[in-house]
Amino acid sequence: PAFGDKDGPATLPQSCFYAALSATPSPGRKVAVSSGDGLQKAIAQARCGDTLLLQAGNSYEGTFDFPDKGCDDTHWITVRTDGELPSEGTRTSPCYAGMASLKGRPAFACTTPKKEMAMLVVPPKGSIKVKDHYRFIGLEITRTGGGGTINTLVNAQNGNKIIFDRVWMHGTAEDETTRAVAFQGGTYIAAIDSYFSDLHCIARTGACTDSQTLWAGAGPIAGGSYKIVNNYLESAGEGVMFGGGGGSATPTDIEIRRNYFYKPPSWNRSDPNFIGITYIVKNNLEFKNGARALVEGNVLENSWGGFTQNGFQVLLTPKNQNSHCPECVVHDITLRYCVLRHSASGMQLANSADGPQHGVSQGMSHVSIHDVIIDDINAKQYAGNGFTFQISNDDGTPLQDMTIDHVTVPHSERVLFIVGGPAAGNQMTNITISNSILDVGSFEAIS
Repeated sequence: PAFGDKDGPATLPQSCFYAALSATPSPGRKVAVSSGDGLQKAIAQARCGDTLLLQAGNSYEGTFDFPDKGCDDTHWITVRTDGELPSEGTRTSPCYAGMASLKGRPAFACTTPKKEMAMLVVPPKGSIKVKDHYRFIGLEITRTGGGGTINTLVNAQNGNKIIFDRVWMHGTAEDETTRAVAFQGGTYIAAIDSYFSDLHCIARTGACTDSQTLWAGAGPIAGGSYKIVNNYLESAGEGVMFGGGGGSATPTDIEIRRNYFYKPPSWNRSDPNFIGITYIVKNNLEFKNGARALVEGNVLENSWGGFTQNGFQVLLTPKNQNSHCPECVVHDITLRYCVLRHSASGMQLANSADGPQHGVSQGMSHVSIHDVIIDDINAKQYAGNGFTFQISNDDGTPLQDMTIDHVTVPHSERVLFIVGGPAAGNQMTNITISNSILDVGSFEAIS
């Protein structure tokens, strides 16, 4: 990787997943597939190096299983539409599935919407399973409507060498769809130049309480390297989340760059264009278990409270989730050149226990945050606490070695910094805040 070695106290990712088309050759047969039944048969008969060509505009419904066929880096299996797509390296949009716009979302360039994508449709309680050396290009991956909760559209757990390239992956406007891709324990997983939307939960209890576009960081296998680059990421819960479940290993070498994290304001009950469905909203990016991550050049827009959290945009909160992740740790995180705007709060940077009955995590250390703009923090408008930065420490391993530098906060409505922890607990060390322009709200700092 060309990231360098260190950024301040944080070690940068030491490996990355090279996901160019030239690095994933499929020199074998090109197999045209015309129907859903034919697709599963084509998958079963596919040989390493084959390309499965799905017909643009066609719908393929099923719980498709893409198994491990023992392929290598010179013989990938490619599954793609036969339609025309934006060039490699260009973010796709629903325009290529015939949609000129999506209500309540930022406009995307679309002069002539056309159905160039083939559609994979997950049936009720179904999921698409993927294991090894597959590249998906130019597909719309969604679900049937009205079939109850779907937990995961694509399950890549313990998968290896899997790329989602210029896909549109989404739920429906009214149904509960917990997440787009789960890849716990996966190695070399990439989501690039893609569009993820309508991932959301409604009930505060039950099967769907927390939604994500992309989720990893749980389970007994560490996983990595991960590439999440140049995507539109829309989820009511977390746009991207690492951790949050039982686990005994920590994923490393995580690249999250040039993405647009977004929650439609029409999901907010206080918005005049509220759609009438109260989705459970949390934050845009969260690490509860992860290491050596580069978060660079992203826009994170819209986050509000009123549920179990206070409308933060970014959470770095190592947590022993329900006593099932005693090894959870967050370290060597670099967050730079990002814009955060329109939220109740900014960043929560905290070691915390998951309630008094549960143990603490292994803590957090070596964090570098710099060249960041945090704009429009408003506790009242977005139903939160109005903290720009909450830097806190619970009992257990202390938070240490963190720098916050060259941060611009044009408007802080309430508190710039809340910093501290239990008086009798371990003290935080080596916390530096420097070279920043900070609009003072009601309080500069509370400790």
